[in-house]
Amino acid sequence: MDTVSQQRSRIYRIATLSAGIFVHLVVCWAVLSIGYMDIDPVQFLGLASLALAGFLMFCLAIMMEWNLALEDPDMNLPQMIWAISVVIMTAYFPSQLKPVIVLSGLAMIVVGANRLSKRELLIFAAYSLTLYVVSVAYKSQFSSLSWVTEIVVMIAFGLVLVFGPVLYRIEMGMIENSLIDKNEELTDALHKIRELAVKDELTGVYNRRHLMEVLVQQKAMVDRRDDYHFTVCFVDLDFFKRVNDTFGHSTGDYVLKCFAKIAQSILREVDCASRIGGEEFVLVLGGTSQRDALVVTERIGAKLAEMQVSSIEPMYRITASMGITEYRRSEDIEQTLNRADRALYDAKRTGRNKVIIAAAEEDVATS
Repeated sequence: MDTVSQQRSRIYRIATLSAGIFVHLVVCWAVLSIGYMDIDPVQFLGLASLALAGFLMFCLAIMMEWNLALEDPDMNLPQMIWAISVVIMTAYFPSQLKPVIVLSGLAMIVVGANRLSKRELLIFAAYSLTLYVVSVAYKSQFSSLSWVTEIVVMIAFGLVLVFGPVLYRIEMGMIENSLIDKNEELTDALHKIRELAVKDELTGVYNRRHLMEVLVQQKAMVDRRDDYHFTVCFVDLDFFKRVNDTFGHSTGDYVLKCFAKIAQSILREVDCASRIGGEEFVLVLGGTSQRDALVVTERIGAKLAEMQVSSIEPMYRITASMGITEYRRSEDIEQTLNRADRALYDAKRTGRNKVIIAAAEEDVATS
């Protein structure tokens, strides 16, 4: 958060505390209006003006940025000391309903005290109790007091000052922990949604949408760096329809999943395996020339040929035809894909179970 936003937030907090004290003063005015305060209206308005002047000074300090030179630019402790001073000053005058006046002022102060550190909270509580005891002792010189009432109010005053902020922090901590848990759940949900949006549901590899995003990223890297290149490989499982017709679609799904696992086990994290439909896959090998990609596809083909398709025919094997091409700087992605697709077509047309490198029109058996 920048300085302007922080200063604006500080003024907002002062305004919130001032609003709480204003409510307290309204309560005091109501008690005064029914004759239960030993102060005339003009004196009370002077006291209220003094309270307002204090908060205006805090606002002025922030607007002039004097507070930035302080150890605590939020001025939390001075604000709370001023607020409690106003409450104790007004609590000096009631002849009756004193607990109402005291507790009406403490409500907002407890919330504000939540921003104090432990040390500041102890200083604040000690100051508040001391000032309250001094005011009661001073008033006892001029009028008789109900000491039972004063002691009860004093105990309640101290308990609220000490335990109020603590309980408030505990409650806010519980709310914060709950929000953190909810945020983690939301993050997990968003991650799952992202996974569903970019991954093939059956095989777990990426879908066409993510493939295009990867290709755009790879193209940008090649166009920006002379020493970088990437290769695209189109893969088609040979005679896959025969697997479905012979062993059933569940076996066909199993074969697709197995190929995806084989490809993922051999490819690196920087590479991308995607399924674009049926038994067709596209592999993107980042930072890899088509010659190096040939080695990778040979390993994938060899591993695929070792896989047992079905226990019904243990010797039945499935192979793959592949077309490879390296991206050529500044060309369209569609041109690269079309070239790899033509290489795949040539691999299927010339006998399947082979890899063809588009640029060199070179084929290599993978069996």
